[in-house]
Amino acid sequence: MPSALYMKFIADVMLGRLAKFMRICGLDVAYDCTLSDNEIIHISLEQERTILTRDTRLIERPLASNHLLITSDRAAEQFRQVIDSFHIDINRSIWTRCTVCNTPLSRIEKEDARDLVPQYVYIRHSDFMRCDGCKKIYWKGTHVERIRKLIYEAGLG
Repeated sequence: MPSALYMKFIADVMLGRLAKFMRICGLDVAYDCTLSDNEIIHISLEQERTILTRDTRLIERPLASNHLLITSDRAAEQFRQVIDSFHIDINRSIWTRCTVCNTPLSRIEKEDARDLVPQYVYIRHSDFMRCDGCKKIYWKGTHVERIRKLIYEAGLG
């Protein structure tokens, strides 16, 4: 089994929130709520991704053998199950991947963010990251506290 940091996942339609939190922790998680089960299986095989699903019918399919059946409907418990199952150190690469398109983030100079973020954000923050895929700009705002709360609820912090 590859190191969890280098593992790749694909989450089904029921696990969008989990996918987002995993991306925040720097994990490579493909997610598209429009994908069919056949497409999920195809992508998992083609890209060597572990399927994360709550769908018991999906995991019964022979080509979907590389999977983790998520047992909870609560995001914090789902997150904990994945972290425990794959022995992931969530502090190792946190805030390194785009939550929207899954692309790794690149640090940008504060001056380069001036016209890309609201003025109050530019004044209050000095560290900015940009997604080279969708061009979204990131900074550690109030959402950081919500993420820390999820990590705490999952018993990981």
